[in-house]
Parts: sequence; structure tokens; C-alpha cells
Amino acid sequence: MYRALVLGAGLAQGAVGAATGCFQMLPRAQNSSLAPSKDRWPGGLHLAVDYYPSQWPEFMWEPDVARMRDANISYVRVSEFDWAVLEPTEGNYNFTLLDKTLELFEKYGLKAIVGTPTAGPPNWLTEKYDVDFVDRTNATLQFGSRRHYSFSSFDYRVKSQKITQKMAERYGTSSTVVGWQLDNEFGCHDTVRSYDHNAITRFRTWLKEKYGTIEAMNDAQGRVFWSQGYENFEAVQPPFLEVYTNNYAHTLDWYTFSSDMVIDFAKEQASILKQYAPTHAVTTNLMMSYTDFDHYKFAREVGIDFATFDEYPLAAPSQFSWLSDTELADYLRTGLPDYQALHHALYRGIAGAAYNATAGPFGVMEMEPGVLNWNNYRVSPIEGMVRLWTHETFAESGDLVNYFRWRQVPYAQEQTLSGLFLSDNTEDGGFVEQQVMANEDLPKLREAGSGDALEPQRDVALVFDYASHWVWAIEPYSGSWDVKQAGYTSPTLKYFDLVYTFYSSLRRLGLSVDVIGPDQPLDGYKMVVVPSLPIIPDTFDSALSSYTGPVVVGPHTGSKTPDFAAAPGLNPSAGALREKLPMRVTRVETPPEYALSAVSYNGTTYNISAWEETIVCSRDNATSTASITSGSRHRKGKPAACTKDGAHYLAFSPPADLLVAYLGDVAAGAGIKDLAGRTPGVQNDLGATMRLAKRGDLLWAFNYGVEEAAAPEVEGELLIGEAGDVPAAGVVVWKV
Repeated sequence: MYRALVLGAGLAQGAVGAATGCFQMLPRAQNSSLAPSKDRWPGGLHLAVDYYPSQWPEFMWEPDVARMRDANISYVRVSEFDWAVLEPTEGNYNFTLLDKTLELFEKYGLKAIVGTPTAGPPNWLTEKYDVDFVDRTNATLQFGSRRHYSFSSFDYRVKSQKITQKMAERYGTSSTVVGWQLDNEFGCHDTVRSYDHNAITRFRTWLKEKYGTIEAMNDAQGRVFWSQGYENFEAVQPPFLEVYTNNYAHTLDWYTFSSDMVIDFAKEQASILKQYAPTHAVTTNLMMSYTDFDHYKFAREVGIDFATFDEYPLAAPSQFSWLSDTELADYLRTGLPDYQALHHALYRGIAGAAYNATAGPFGVMEMEPGVLNWNNYRVSPIEGMVRLWTHETFAESGDLVNYFRWRQVPYAQEQTLSGLFLSDNTEDGGFVEQQVMANEDLPKLREAGSGDALEPQRDVALVFDYASHWVWAIEPYSGSWDVKQAGYTSPTLKYFDLVYTFYSSLRRLGLSVDVIGPDQPLDGYKMVVVPSLPIIPDTFDSALSSYTGPVVVGPHTGSKTPDFAAAPGLNPSAGALREKLPMRVTRVETPPEYALSAVSYNGTTYNISAWEETIVCSRDNATSTASITSGSRHRKGKPAACTKDGAHYLAFSPPADLLVAYLGDVAAGAGIKDLAGRTPGVQNDLGATMRLAKRGDLLWAFNYGVEEAAAPEVEGELLIGEAGDVPAAGVVVWKV
């Protein structure tokens, strides 16, 4: 019934490509800058929503838009999956629906974020052109869902640029459009690495440009081993469907090449948009825990004006195998206390990369308002969590929270995904919480000026690196090799798990933290934390050599050369870390929990598993101090961490409780205070569910628990919430 109504809702009204209102075809913009600009995105605190008029009958459109205005919605994202609507047959364009949508937005004072529709190629395109995605089992994926294209397809590049240009020509000077979203969730559903013949052709060219000669490539990749040497570049294949383990350096090249293809694809669209829509902001919706392409390089080379990501907190707990059953139960309906904040910090730093800074404007392009249709276990957030997640975005310096979506659709693949409204157009719980945020909380935050400026640099820098994730995945020192997956399965430790544990510990300490890439500057930070950095880039090595504050690095750091070989002279590799900290790693083990491995720090013993290195706190006649010792049966009393002059190396996978103690002591020694003005350490551990965040002179306390919890004592004016314990899913805001 709904689809029949939609087909009759005016989608095909008027002549193909007919212009209405102010949306005439526009002349090509002249002298437009391709550089990012913060001026293109209006600062402040904004609420937004996703809306898909193509999925609803036309008589519903205007009442919906009027209700959005009344709900204090500022922006609406549209059209990111409408290619078949906008270009129903090749070369024949029908912008009637988008014209009418923008006219309604203009009438009711809303602004649009328009998506380029390239995440959903229409059937005519997939039937006529060579665009198919091929997975690592050499299976060609079929039309019928989304993202069924290869970033390397020559045909798809041409067609994607053409539809982008047509849209940009038409709406590039529209005052109703505030920004553009490139595609949708680049690489979602494991689609960064396509093994199609176009990708293979481009990969061979990429390798030739990198190495020059096939002999140089064979030598750099160590292909003398097992007689793997290629005769010429035309014979080179991606690392898949080989009998046993793939060549590590070749796999790293493939991952890097595939990342570059995403960036190239996005650059093509962004350059068109900035040419025809020079005053509109450009972004894309990135994802949580997604590491298949380098987002820092993406931000720098694509030149996005602001960064956004899609926030689905209830999907997080099931991603971490090390959580206990009790923790899984506690966070089932709240999400993990530090998962959202980690991504706020990550994308704030990624936004900064576009501006050669450590922070930039960012927001959430999709916020979960209820039940997820794709989660392992489909449950509802407890009352208050949608409001809490919204507050947390603003507290961490975000400017935008966009709820996905306006109304739950009753057909097709996302019919079990909650919206702000149920499919019968009645309010759902997410809308109720959005209204509390919009009508009660947001005016107070705006009046207090919390969104007037980007929060300055934090005290602590945590270094996150996409290449490090690839190195950990390619050779995790554990797990079982799977030919069809072209990789190891069930490793004992993953890079992202290590990062989360370090970040969560810093948050439990109440510290203010930036997440930055290894190419961003360290100047001004009071403390630097590196969970792991197997290949140390020259830029980071240079920054580290002149940095004078404390630096804490985790296991596997400095262990590999850029060609994925073991560091000469044993790790840490030659450079600033080795110069600051005389030590050597002589062996790596990945013991199971039943091995009963342990470490001791400051009189307390902590159980460890998954990663344990044998280290010596000396090198070249220089020595360092063992700050943590091993309690494992085979290494009892031996060093488990080395330190000297503010440099620290932890040679194992550290549990959060140990990191709270160790990082707290390092931070206190550096004179750092927590966000409540206290000395950081185990004595001021915020615990499992209470968290703090600060923006300007506003301080937030969030309770991720299902029971009330005590917040630290704060001197200041209570702006939102009540004095005393913070209720479950509660938010308190002070002006300090």
C-alpha cells in the first residue's frame, strides 16, 4: 500500500528535469576554493533529522516539514539514496521531488543537507556498466541492496561524477542548502576492498608508482621467501585466495591502496561540489569502529569542511569479546560509557586534520533514537539515553545531532529500525526525549554560550592510527588462518580493543583527552598516550623527539619497518623512542586467560592475557627502570614495563584497572588536574558508569548506569539537573 501511494505521490510529475521555483540550472562557479573552510558550516548547537519523502505519499510531506519546524529541528538530511528517483533512466533527470522538498524547507525555515546518491546505484547503471563489487572469495555481489559498487570502477567514477555535477549545478547556490554529504557510509558492509578486475588494474599501477621496478617490489616485500617473486607487475594479484598465509607487506600495500581508492573517489565528488556550491559545507557520514580506510588522510586530501559520523551506541557492547556477562547486561540498553566519547574525540581530531590542526568542527549525522534493525540483540535504550547521547555530543564540542530517522518505514529492509515516529505517525520514545532536549535543555545551553566556539586543545593526546589497525589485523600473533577470509580469525587481541581500554581509563580518571593521528602536532599537550604504533611514521618520530612531556606507549610500538619487517636491532625501532628509552623487546607471546599471566604495580597484582612481551630495560650501555614487573610463572620478577625521564613502555595488554593507577600517577606527576579540579588517580576514579565532559565553562556529568550514581563535588551554578546523586541515564550540567 505504501509503495503504491509513493508511486502516485508526484515523483514523476511534470517534464523530466523540469525546474520549479528558485532551483534553475546554475552557471559554473568561477575561482572556487577547494580548501576546507570553517565559515561554510554554521557553528552552534543544532538538531537535525533524516527525511525520505520518496518513501511517503505527497500529502504527508508538508505536515511532516511543519512538524519538524515545530520540533525545533534546524536541518534535514535528504536524497542520499535517491539516484533512481533523480535519474530514473540514464541521462534523463527528474528533480521534481527534491525541488518540492527544498521549497517546503524554505517555506518552513529549515535547511537541507543533501546527499550525493552514489551509495545506491540504480539498476540501469549496474545492468549497462562495469561497476560490480567482488569480495575476497571472488564472488560478484548482485544488485538489490546498496553499496554494490567498486571504488576502482572506471565506469562508476564517471557516472558518480556526472550525477554529482548535475545536482551541484542545480542546487549549488540555493540558500536552502547548508551542506552536502558525500555518498553514505563509505565502505560499510565490508566494501572498501573490492577484488574486481578494475581494482587489480589500478593496484598494479599503484604498485609500479610506489616501487618503480618489480625487482624493487619483490625485495621490499621479502618475496625470496617461498619463491614468491613476481616476474612483472602485470602478473601481480591482490592477496586473496592463496593456499596459506598472504605476504604481510603485500597485504599492507593492498589495504593502503584500497584506502586510497576511497579517498580518490571522494575527492572527485568534493571537487565538483566546491566548484559549483562554493558556499556550502562538504562532509560525509563516517562510522564507529570503522578502520578500513585512513580517515585522517581522507580529511586532509578530500578537504571536508566538517566531520560527521553515525552514532549507534547499543551496537557497541557486542563488538568487544572481553566484556564480562555482567558488563554486557549492564550496558545492553545504555551503550558503553566511553564508546561514544571516544568517537567524538576521534572525529574532532579527524576534522582538525583537514585544517592541519588537532581539532575541528564535527557532529553526528545519524543518532540512534530507539531499536536497531541490524544489532545482534535488538533492544530498546532505557528512558533518558537518547537525551544523554545528544548532550554528550554537544559536551564533547560537537555542533550537530541528526536523528535517524523522522519516521519508521513499514516496508523493505529497515522496517524494524526505530525513528522519532512510529510508522502510523504517532510519537515514539525518541521524539519525546528529543523534545525535552529541544525545548528545555538546548535553550539553556545556547544561552550559556556553550556552542559559541570550539573547545581548545585538551590536556592529553591519545594517538590513534589506521595503519596500526591494519598491522595488528594482518599479523595478530594469534588466531587461525582462513583462506576465504584472507586473514586470521579469532585473534587474542585487536588494536581497537587496546585503544578503547586506554581511552576508557583516561575517562575514568576524569581527564580531558584529544584523539589525534600520528601526523598531527604534539605541541601544547601535557601528556601523550600511544596505545600501540607498530610502524612509527617519520612525522610522529620528529614530533616525539622534541616533545618534553610524559609519553606512555603500549605494546607492539616501534616493532615494524614500513615494509612490515622486524625492526633492525629489535624494537623499539631506531628513532626518538629508542633514544628516550633504552630497552629491547626480545619475544612476543599471546597467552590465553588460563595461562594465569600477571603483572605487579605499586603493590597490586593484575591479571593479564592476550599479549605479553619479554623485555630488557637496557640498550647500548644505557639503562631504564622497570616500573612494572611480571607475575607470570615463567617470568616472575622480570620487567613488564620500562621507564626513563618521562618515557614509558608497557609490554603487555594492560587491564583498565592497572591503567587507571599507572596513567593516573603519570598525569599527577605532570601536574594535570581532572575536569573537576582534582588530582587524578585511583582515589578519584569515576568508576564504571559516571563520566565528565567540559565545553567552555560548562561541565557535564553523565550516568551510564541503570542505577543512580554519585558525581564529584563541583563548585558552580547548577544549570541542568538536580543536586545530589545523578539518576540512571541522567545528565547534570554546571556553569563553572
